Amino acid sequence: MKEMETFQYYQTDNELDLYICKNKKFKTNLIQMIILCQLNEEDASSNALIPFILYRGSKNYPSSRAFKIELEELYGAELSVSVWKRGEIQLLNFSLEIVNEKYLPTDELLLEKGLALLKDLLLNPLFTEEFFQQEKEFIIKEIKSIINDKYSYSLNRCFQEMCAGEPFSIYKLGRIEDHEKLSRDQVFQQYQEVIKNNRILFFVIGDVDEKRVYEKINNSFNFRHQVVKDYNNTIIINDVKGIKELEERLNVQQGKIVLGFRTGITRKDDLYYPLLMYNGILGAFPHSKLFQNVREKESLAYYASSSLESTKGLLLITAGIDFANYDKTRDIILKELEKMRQGDFTEEEFQWTMKSLINSFESTADNNRGLLAHYLLGVINHKTETIKDSIDELGKVKKEDIIRVGEKLQLDTIYFLNKKVTE
Repeated sequence: MKEMETFQYYQTDNELDLYICKNKKFKTNLIQMIILCQLNEEDASSNALIPFILYRGSKNYPSSRAFKIELEELYGAELSVSVWKRGEIQLLNFSLEIVNEKYLPTDELLLEKGLALLKDLLLNPLFTEEFFQQEKEFIIKEIKSIINDKYSYSLNRCFQEMCAGEPFSIYKLGRIEDHEKLSRDQVFQQYQEVIKNNRILFFVIGDVDEKRVYEKINNSFNFRHQVVKDYNNTIIINDVKGIKELEERLNVQQGKIVLGFRTGITRKDDLYYPLLMYNGILGAFPHSKLFQNVREKESLAYYASSSLESTKGLLLITAGIDFANYDKTRDIILKELEKMRQGDFTEEEFQWTMKSLINSFESTADNNRGLLAHYLLGVINHKTETIKDSIDELGKVKKEDIIRVGEKLQLDTIYFLNKKVTE
C-alpha cells in the first residue's frame, strides 16, 4: 500500500509547492490547486469570491458554458471550485479530474490540456463587473441559507461563540455585511495579491509521469510568485477560563445541543492518534458511547455523536433532542466524558474503534480525493504521513494514552438551540 500512496514533493522555480502521487490504481488523473489564505475579517469575504468569479470566464473561455464545452471535449472532465476552512486557514480550491489518456484510443495529451485550462482560469480571468455582482449575490444567499440546515447552523454557532475573538470564528465564506461593501476593484486587487504572495499547492494523483507533470506545471505556471506569509498561524488554546452556556431560540421542531471542548491536540501532536481513538470510542461510530447510551439506552436523542477539528484542536459533541430533555441530556453526556477520563471503557470498545478507524483509513486510500485530503491535512499541520504510516501509528495507541487525552479535554461552550416561546 505504502508505495501506491506516497507523495513526492517538488517546488517550482517560482515557489509553488507540488505533490505528486503516482498511483496506477486510478483510471483518472486528479489535479487540485489550493491557495492557502490566513483567515481574517479583512480578507475572508473577498477571498471567498475569487474562485467563483474565476470559474465564470477567462480570456480563452469567456463563460462558464465555454469551460463546460471544453471539459466535454476532454472526455467529460470535471472541474469544480470551492472554499474550505481548516483551522484558521481559508483554502481556495480548484479541482480538475480528467481521464487518463492511457485508457483511451487517443493520442491527445489530456493532462497537458487540463493544466492549460487551469492556467487560463487562474491567470487570464475576465473578472467582469457582471460576474462579480452575480457571484456576490450567490455567496450572500449561501451564507443566509445556513440557517435552513439547523444541524450545521448549530455547529457553526457553537464555533462562533466558543472562538469569539479568534479567526476561527469567521465563516469560510465571510460575512454578509462585508460582501455588501465590496467592489469589483477591491476583489480584483485582492486576487492579484493572493496569487502573488500566498502559498499555492498543487496535488496530482494518478498514473502519471512525474517528471513530465513537474515540467509542465513549472513551465506553465511561471507567473511572478514569491511566498511572503506563513500559512498556518492557527491559535491553539489549552486553558479555558470558564464555561460559556448559551441558548438561542428559533422556530424549530427539534432541539440541538452542542458541547465544544478544547483538546490542545492537533494533527502534528503525539496524542493525535490517541485523540482519534478517544473520539471513536466516545461518539464517532454506531458502537460509540454517545450513540449507545444517550440515544439507544436512554432514548434521549434522535442522534448523538462527536467530531474533531484537528487543525484547531477542538472536539464537538452534538445531539438532536426534545426540548424538555436538555438538562438530562447534558448531564448524561458529561457523565460519559467523566467515564472516559477515568478510563471506563471496555477492551471490546477499544478493539471495535481500532478496527473502524483502520477501515476508514483503508477506504481513504482507495479514493483519490480522500487520499488527497488526508495528505493535505498533514501538509497544513507540518506532519505528512502516508495512510500506512497513520495505521501504524494508530496501532501503537494504548489505553493510558486515551486516558491522557481525556484528562486534557476542557469544556469551553455549551450551546442550545431551543424553540421560540409562543405568547
